[in-house]
Amino acid sequence: MKKEEERALELHRKAIVIDNLQASVFTDDYYRVMVEAGVTATNKTVAGDHRFDSLYSTAKSLSEWHSNIRNHQEHACLATKIDDIYRAKKERKVAYIFGFQGTLAIENDVDLLDIYYMLGVRIVQLTYNTKNLVGDGCGERTDCGLSHFGLDVIDRMNKLGMITDIGHVGDRTGMEAIEHGKVVVCSHANSRTVCKNVRNKTDETIKALTEKDGVIGVNAFPSFVKWTRTESGEKPTVNDLLDHVDYIVKLVGVDYVGLGLDLIDNWPLERHRTLDSRPDIWGKPGPKGTYDYPEGIDHVSKISNITKGLVERGYSDSEVQKILGENWIRVYKKVLV
Repeated sequence: MKKEEERALELHRKAIVIDNLQASVFTDDYYRVMVEAGVTATNKTVAGDHRFDSLYSTAKSLSEWHSNIRNHQEHACLATKIDDIYRAKKERKVAYIFGFQGTLAIENDVDLLDIYYMLGVRIVQLTYNTKNLVGDGCGERTDCGLSHFGLDVIDRMNKLGMITDIGHVGDRTGMEAIEHGKVVVCSHANSRTVCKNVRNKTDETIKALTEKDGVIGVNAFPSFVKWTRTESGEKPTVNDLLDHVDYIVKLVGVDYVGLGLDLIDNWPLERHRTLDSRPDIWGKPGPKGTYDYPEGIDHVSKISNITKGLVERGYSDSEVQKILGENWIRVYKKVLV
């Protein structure tokens, strides 16, 4: 047991670790915490439909994030090239890849994608839970797929070299995005077979995604891991999250699963309350009014517990490295050029 733990910690130290969705509130200290946790790179949300982002608010957010990275150069760098991720690993920094959770930021103007690309955005999730001009989200009463505007958006992203992300989209929207997108991923979701939540992905979607050489990042948000809070108040654990990894590996292979933990460290209570309007998706908050992440992976500082769990489950060193980050590296090499 001790040898397994030592092996896991050494693996974690050497590995490129990519958390492909980070929604935490960043304090000055959190940049250092990310480095100490062993994270090499992350997809940082800089705009999202859930926050009603517009051109103005997104430009302001991007300005703030460029400033944040300049002000924390000892721990952070911007990733627009694949070498930025390798350099971050060598220099013990975290490489930040800018991403959107939804497309309200482009309003009704596809040309704005060109501007956002120049400002560092490399991954765009098409919708949040609700409908927008591009298509339907997973929480809509309909699932009508992509609009003509949505097809235009994906075409422009293909030409620019942006990743199409189907994290929050409806099933039909996701399948059509996989068909039309050049580089497509699901940044943060789990298996709907393992946990029946509309935010998770069906076997059909996961298989289609992998046929496009895409990756799905397992998500630590509690109601996407195990639907227990509404029934017994029981918290899921890191082992429940690893059950999703096991299922996806058995379904499509170890080359197509990564991490997209969707951690919300440092969120104030009022932001937790904004999730209450969709208990069918978010589940119920804990006694303190917050959403309690799985035991063992309830903070970025515990990300090495995933490595330990993978080792305990019998994954080889190369398989662990793929899940921790190499699978995402394969995808990012297609756009970070």
